Amino acid sequence: MRSQDAVDQLPIRFLMSVMIIIAVILLVLSASDSFRTYLAEQQVESQCRSIEASLSTLVGGGAVRDVDDLNAAEGAKRVQTVTLPDSLLYLSFGGDPEASSSDVFSSELVEDGAVIFYRVQGGSKQVIWLPKETYKFRKGVLIGSHWAIDGDGQSLVLHSAGTLTLVFERVQKNHKSYILIHNTDDID
Repeated sequence: MRSQDAVDQLPIRFLMSVMIIIAVILLVLSASDSFRTYLAEQQVESQCRSIEASLSTLVGGGAVRDVDDLNAAEGAKRVQTVTLPDSLLYLSFGGDPEASSSDVFSSELVEDGAVIFYRVQGGSKQVIWLPKETYKFRKGVLIGSHWAIDGDGQSLVLHSAGTLTLVFERVQKNHKSYILIHNTDDID
């Protein structure tokens, strides 16, 4: 009789083993998604910290260009190449693109543009606060052959993954210093 009981329990043990294997696989997949999100966030943060370090010497001194004077000499510049992950939803210099309650991304400034926001797919919004006195990002717009502040001042919001080259220039408008920023792809 005992061998018959063991034979009857074999399908149940097999099903339990399969369910445990499936549960372990689901846990591993879930953990790998979380790990990929974490790595993508770390990659974007590393790029932002690199930009911040490069700009610290820019805001500390250097020439300032008056954006209203077409004949003014160029301001101090930093050209940064960044590599952004495929899961990037946005990287914003100067404003929170999710600030509005609608589903449309916004380019309104936050804290006078002294902030960087970013978000990757599966992650939450990340914020890097910068000193208001020195870091005031403004989106640049090309007017003829002259870079100017876009409108009354907007943040630059990037949605592209891959390698991008960004240009940061120290400028002034109405005797206030800003960091004008644009993507070199905007030139084409």
